[in-house]
Amino acid sequence: MKSTLKTVFLNLIALTLLPLAQFTSAALPIQKIQLDSGATLFFVEARTIPMINIGIDIKAGSVFDPKGKVGVADFAANLLNKGALVQGVKKDEAYLSDKISDLGAVFKASVSNELTSIRMKSLSKATILDEVIAISAEMIANPSFEQKVLSREKSLAVSGLLESQTRPDYLMSEQFTKMLYQGNPLGKMASVEDIKKIDVQDLRKFHQSYYRAKNTNVIIVGDVSTENAIQIANRLTQKMPKGPELDMSVPTFKPLPVKPADVREVHIPHPSTQAHIQMGIDSVPRNHPDYFPLLVGNYILGGGGFVSRLMNEIREKRGLAYSVSSYFIPAKYSGFFSASMQTKKEQSAQAVQLLNQTIGEFAKSGPTDEEIIAAKSNLVNGFALRIDSNNKLLENVANIAWNDLPLNTLDTWTTQIQKVTKEDIQRVFKKYLDSDRMITVVVGGN
Repeated sequence: MKSTLKTVFLNLIALTLLPLAQFTSAALPIQKIQLDSGATLFFVEARTIPMINIGIDIKAGSVFDPKGKVGVADFAANLLNKGALVQGVKKDEAYLSDKISDLGAVFKASVSNELTSIRMKSLSKATILDEVIAISAEMIANPSFEQKVLSREKSLAVSGLLESQTRPDYLMSEQFTKMLYQGNPLGKMASVEDIKKIDVQDLRKFHQSYYRAKNTNVIIVGDVSTENAIQIANRLTQKMPKGPELDMSVPTFKPLPVKPADVREVHIPHPSTQAHIQMGIDSVPRNHPDYFPLLVGNYILGGGGFVSRLMNEIREKRGLAYSVSSYFIPAKYSGFFSASMQTKKEQSAQAVQLLNQTIGEFAKSGPTDEEIIAAKSNLVNGFALRIDSNNKLLENVANIAWNDLPLNTLDTWTTQIQKVTKEDIQRVFKKYLDSDRMITVVVGGN
C-alpha cells in the first residue's frame, strides 16, 4: 500500500510539472545587435510598464587591477557618478546626484572579479529618458576622478576594511578565496596597503585602458522599440575611450591539487562564540554542459533550504546549526562549490566531520528518485519568479550575454532542468566534489 501511494504521489508531481514548464519557459525574445560604437546590444522589448532598465557590462573587473594596487577597478566605478565633464563643463557629485534624482532615475556601478557593471533605470517618457541617457553617457565616458573625492572614498574603504577584518565571516571568506584561487588574479582581494597606494592617475589610466566600447555589452529591457534601443545603446557607448590595444586574456583558473587533509584545512583563532565554517572546491564555468546537473543536485544537497540533505543531517537530526547551505557559483572564467555554516565553538570539529561526510556520501551515492522529483518541481515552479520584473529579466539577459550562452537560454531553462537524470547528478558530483581536493576554513573553532 505504501509503495502504491508513493507511486501515485510521484506520478502526480510529474504530471503537474510538464504544463507548468511549458508555461514558464515562454520568455520574451532577446535580440543581439552589433552597434556602430563597437559595443554589443542585447535587447528585450517589454511594454507592460513605462520603464526602461539598462545594464552596461564592461570587461574591466578587478582581475585587471595593477599589481600592488588592488581596488583600482572598484574606485573607478565608484567615482563615475561623483564628478564628470558634462558637455565640456565640470560638474560635481552633488549636481550629478540631484540631476539623476530629479529625473526619477537610478545610476549605480559595481565591480566583480570579471566585470564592471553599471545599472540604470528610468521612465521611458522621451523627454526624461533623453536627459538620463545624456548625463549617464558623460559619467561613463568622462568621469573627472577628483583627488579630494578619491581621498574621502579611500578613507571610507580603509575604515570599512579594518572593521571587516575583525569579523569571522570576512576572515573566513578571505582565507577561502586565497586557498581557492591559488594566486590567480581572479581571486584578488584589496589590502589596506593596496588602497593607500591608489591615486587618481591609476583610475584615469584604468578607465582609458579598459572602459572601451568593444569590451562592452549593453543590455536593455523595457518600454522602447528596437530602433530606440539601438540609439540609446550607441549614445551610451560612442564616447567611451578608444584606448590602446591590450592583452585582455584572463589566466586559467586551475583545479585545486590533491593534498593531505591537514594541509587542506585551515583554522583561524577568533573570540567569536560561534565557529564559522566554509568548505569548497573549484568547479565549472556557467557555459559548461554540466551546469544543470550541478544545479539540480545542489538543490538537493544544500540549496533547497529546509528540504536539503545538509539541513536534515546537520540541523534537524543533530541540532548543530540553525542554518547550513551549499551553492555553486559559476562565472565566465571560473566556478566553485561552497558549503557553509555556523556552530558552537566546541562543536566545530564534529560539524566539519559531518559536513564532509554528508557531502561525500551524496557525491558517492547521489540523490533518491523522490529528491530529484521534488527538486525539479521546486526549480521549475520557481522559474517564473526569476523573470517577473524588468530588473530580474535584465540580470538574466546580462548573464546570457557575458557567458556566451544561447539567446534562447530562458526558453529552454525548464526543459534543461527536466532532462537531468539521477545518473547525471551522480556523475558530476563524483567528478567535481573530490574529497581529497576539498578545502576547509574554520574561524573561531576549537
